[in-house]
Amino acid sequence: MIGPKHIEKTMNLGLKKRLFFVAPICLVLSCSREIPLPKSAEIANGPVIHMFLQPDSSIVANCSKVVGILNPFEPESNASITIRINSNLPFPLKSNSPGIYSNSISTLKARDTVVINYHTTADSFQLKQIVPSNISFVKTDSITEPVAGIGITQGFKIQFQDSAVDQNYYRIHAKRLIRKYSRDKNNNITDSSQFWETLRIDGNDLPFVRNNYNNYTEQEILFSDETFNGVLATFHFYNLLPNPNNTIEKTLQVSVTMENLSKPLYDYYNSRAAHLWSQKSITQLPGPLTGNIPNGYGVIGAFTNCNWVIKYQ
Repeated sequence: MIGPKHIEKTMNLGLKKRLFFVAPICLVLSCSREIPLPKSAEIANGPVIHMFLQPDSSIVANCSKVVGILNPFEPESNASITIRINSNLPFPLKSNSPGIYSNSISTLKARDTVVINYHTTADSFQLKQIVPSNISFVKTDSITEPVAGIGITQGFKIQFQDSAVDQNYYRIHAKRLIRKYSRDKNNNITDSSQFWETLRIDGNDLPFVRNNYNNYTEQEILFSDETFNGVLATFHFYNLLPNPNNTIEKTLQVSVTMENLSKPLYDYYNSRAAHLWSQKSITQLPGPLTGNIPNGYGVIGAFTNCNWVIKYQ
């Protein structure tokens, strides 16, 4: 027979169990509070501008405004941009589409001084850029070589004369033209396609290693002439993937490009490499990109380049 004491004891036990589960919840709720974002995390107003100056090419400026992450892209359609090259008269960049300003009759050359004036109702600034010296390959060589951890892959050697006039900053990137085959069950080719893809590259030469930002990217190699200023320099780099030539895929061409960058553009590419790497990391927050736009974001920089195409049979 169930007496009153047994019923009372059962009720007390049930109450204790409920209190056991409720207490931690109350503790968590009492410890939670809203944490305000630091001012550095707030959205700052300002222009977003990207302009890459290259000799014998039209000058193009991509201009927009800073917007919230949930807001649509907002091009800057009311900017006034003028360009002065050396001591020549300034000329305007015209807007052909929202946020894009250009001039197709530029006579920009290596070593030119370029002054950019930017004006809107909210922002105004003036920037000066000096176009770097021309560069060209003195000697090139492509090899097939074994690389530890990769196997047999493509290697590349380039030689060029560094200019002693300035401290120079370089960027190497490459792409390959691929032909892929589709085959039937009897291994007969039924179709093929061609396309370009970015080559993953790396190298161990001292100027490459001295730039820690190269640890963040396999898409390019960035380095300065700090250790070889004004001399004839030879560098070696290689494909980070095994040579893929087989019955399914074949490399037809490799295009290697080297650029001589202005310092703002060099800093921008370095910070971009770190930013893109941190986006893929689960432990790192993406850092800001380094730019030279006053009270804004982006970069106005200049570069010269040279190209080497290797054709494979």
